[in-house]
Amino acid sequence: MNKGQAHPVFVARLVLTALTFIALTVTSCATWAQSTSTPTSVATQGAQAQSGASPQTTAPGDDLAQMRTDLDRMDSLLGNMNSEIEFLHDQNLQILLRSNAQMWIILIRDLRRQVDREEQQRNRGRQPEGTGPAPKPR
Repeated sequence: MNKGQAHPVFVARLVLTALTFIALTVTSCATWAQSTSTPTSVATQGAQAQSGASPQTTAPGDDLAQMRTDLDRMDSLLGNMNSEIEFLHDQNLQILLRSNAQMWIILIRDLRRQVDREEQQRNRGRQPEGTGPAPKPR
């Protein structure tokens, strides 16, 4: 085997991991965009019209929980991809995939921040008005 070529099994595994990772990201982003842009009642009515089923009763935090689960899966896939990169013998391919992995690290970090912000906003919206900080006496 030539020194500059990667083993085809490693390359295939790495590409498959990257494609799975991309598919999960697109799905998560689509779910996130849909949950933040469509009011719950409109989404429920649309689902009822398409399926003819009874309304679904889902907790408002379920989409955030699903997003966190997806981000954890993406993080795991990223770890797998990083470990597979080490087996490649082609240095140019290693550089390309490492920079790609860095991009995913940034994306996952930013999506986690978005989920945290959304969760904080929802928690603030649920607090009764009387439970805020007490005014300071003068």
